[in-house]
Amino acid sequence: MPREAALFDSTNGNLFLAYLALREEGANIPPAWLDRSRESRKKREKELGKLLKAGRLDAANYIREWELCYRKECFYHGLRALLELERTGRTKL
Repeated sequence: MPREAALFDSTNGNLFLAYLALREEGANIPPAWLDRSRESRKKREKELGKLLKAGRLDAANYIREWELCYRKECFYHGLRALLELERTGRTKL
């Protein structure tokens, strides 16, 4: 059964705490998580772009959602990089 990507919420987006939790569990960040987090953010960009061009005030909610998706994407990307550094001393990310 796939693991739920709830680490961001459980650590309040703290990369260091998440890294320690992953090390303790011996867990991993699958590359698919990075892909899904990027796709989640990109899905919102088209609608957000339309709202911003139109100068609509309700774009603020879309900006908040987009920003959260962006933060999660960076969070999981950073964790994957830290784990690769720990394993091999370098990363390709």
